[in-house]
Amino acid sequence: MLAIAFWNVHKARGANMTQGVVSLVTAIAANQAWSGPDGEVLMCLSEPGTLDENRLLNQLNLITPEHTWWCEKSLSGRFITLGTIDRSTLSFSGQKSGCLPATISRVNRHNVISTYELWFVHLTSPINADDASSLQTAVARELREAVEEREVLRSNSATIAIGDFNMSPYSRGMTDPTTLNAAACRTAAKGTRTVRSRKHNYFFNPMWEILGSRTADQQPGSFYKRYDNSAIFWHLYDQVLLRPELVDRMVPDSPWVMTTAGTLGLVKPRGAIDSQFSDHLPIAISLEI
Repeated sequence: MLAIAFWNVHKARGANMTQGVVSLVTAIAANQAWSGPDGEVLMCLSEPGTLDENRLLNQLNLITPEHTWWCEKSLSGRFITLGTIDRSTLSFSGQKSGCLPATISRVNRHNVISTYELWFVHLTSPINADDASSLQTAVARELREAVEEREVLRSNSATIAIGDFNMSPYSRGMTDPTTLNAAACRTAAKGTRTVRSRKHNYFFNPMWEILGSRTADQQPGSFYKRYDNSAIFWHLYDQVLLRPELVDRMVPDSPWVMTTAGTLGLVKPRGAIDSQFSDHLPIAISLEI
């Protein structure tokens, strides 16, 4: 079992960001229902700003020495990845479309038994665009093309995409067949979609099930902002997409929008995100891989 997590840490402007990251990822590793008996975790932080990966690593090894942690910043400085999974089974290949792709190899001793294509995503924000929908559609289409190119190159369509898509699950960039073609229904997502004589492969987007009212164990969004032209205040910009062959490998009740990092609360009592950490909440998914 592997837990994959993502957190847009907003250039690490929060005063307690290092503490928050350490508390979050160690809590995921300690929960066997999420990360399995071996505590296997892979996490990506986007917009790390001045967050020090060496300090993170020192804190992780100090707090949970039972795990072998690694932590590294991407060459562009846009991402920090860290985890307990064997680093040698993870192959990064440079950024594409502003995202960080990798291949995860699952091994039995020294034998590779399966591989998965993973994309850590942080798409362009449309906040200052003249036409937000057109920009979202364009960047989503660019990501889809990059994903498909990699799937052909690797002869592997077992793809996971997780991160800040900067659009809602129901946005055209997520649902249009020529963009990410991400369906809300897991049954429908297992087929293909033919539009104007061309077949389009689906993603399944399990984040649709999170939309709605807040409950004791469910957070309706990962980002809060009141826009003048919308009655939607909680936004689910941080999402997970899975190709059909991975749908049945989701651990029940995942993915999650996380409101706590260990004993630390990431949401204030009245419901707002606590800015001493970030303006986004982290998300995570557990997969039987």
